[in-house]
Amino acid sequence: MKKPALLLGLTLASLSACAQTNSDLTAAYSGMKFQVPGSPVIVGSLGANNDILLIKYSDTVGKQYISFGTENSLDSGGCDWPEFFEETLSEKESYDCDEASVESFKSVFVEDADAGAWSAPERTYYHFLSDQKSSFVFFQSSNGNLIKLESDFLDSEGFRKVLGDK
Repeated sequence: MKKPALLLGLTLASLSACAQTNSDLTAAYSGMKFQVPGSPVIVGSLGANNDILLIKYSDTVGKQYISFGTENSLDSGGCDWPEFFEETLSEKESYDCDEASVESFKSVFVEDADAGAWSAPERTYYHFLSDQKSSFVFFQSSNGNLIKLESDFLDSEGFRKVLGDK
């Protein structure tokens, strides 16, 4: 317990020094680097099964956050992740992946969202952006994990900037 508390304390101390400039910060997660907005209120990490990194920009619970989480347990309906996400984005009536898995994912992430894919040289990012609730981007990390990037305030351009695509 002392080790995570020490790491969190060092992280916050180093962020406090950087927070004065109001510039972007580099966040490292799952062997990758991301550019997040500067001046967070708090940064926390849970290293359990989902290995979550949370960056908060407000003192209000559940508001103004960016989180990175490992989602390897996502039910992809018997398909690999790229095929599953392509099926959730398609208008097809029948699926190669398990129909219940695709329809369940669509009902949670696709309905009332700007959904699509951004292609980059090293990976494809599957985005599900909402104006009313949290938005999500899923992608496969360099080490093969499925990563879920979530925020309640980033728009398309903000997500792309975090991902280094802007």
